[in-house]
Amino acid sequence: MKDAIIRKLNEKYTLNRRDMGELKSIHKGMFSFDNEAYEIENVGNLFFMNMKGMFGLMKMQTVVITPLEKDLSICNFDVINAMGNYTGIFEMYRSSINEADLSSFEEISKKYDDLPDYRTEPRWYDVYKLPSSISKKGKKIGARADAMLKECLDMYLDLLDQAPECDAQEKKKKTAVFVDRLIAEGGPAVDNMKKLIGSELTGRLIREFMYHI
Repeated sequence: MKDAIIRKLNEKYTLNRRDMGELKSIHKGMFSFDNEAYEIENVGNLFFMNMKGMFGLMKMQTVVITPLEKDLSICNFDVINAMGNYTGIFEMYRSSINEADLSSFEEISKKYDDLPDYRTEPRWYDVYKLPSSISKKGKKIGARADAMLKECLDMYLDLLDQAPECDAQEKKKKTAVFVDRLIAEGGPAVDNMKKLIGSELTGRLIREFMYHI
């Protein structure tokens, strides 16, 4: 997914890789994290994380696109392969100043309705999660779930192209409301990261590089 996203963004935007210093590569116990962050000129931030753990039995790739100069909400992709299970997640979290028309995702959701949904316990961030979000989990679903995520990516990037420009400072403040809660209240991935590298470095990784606020 990383190569596809960079290729598609490079067709219309300029990407500038950001220096992540010590947070570029993190190794703790049986887990390793390789991270990259980019400025998308006149758009916002792009972040990649590749995680490997348990001697390669668990792999996760995370992608976060945070528009700060265009008025579209955050999007997050996660692809997890663990113990024979594939989890494919596309989520959008409300951070736009004005609501966008996201009805185009309904057709994608219907097209892949046969794939088993990925269900989680209620979380604080559910109030931010937009109905365009689609998550699937199961065995032997990798090919179709990858196709689903590709369609979600194409749709999101189309919306990003069409999104109006906005006041970057106002957008950052709106985004910071979500990010501050993410750091303070956590979630499965954030909680695990805090255990591995501590709260301070986790907060810095999220604030400075994952969302760049």
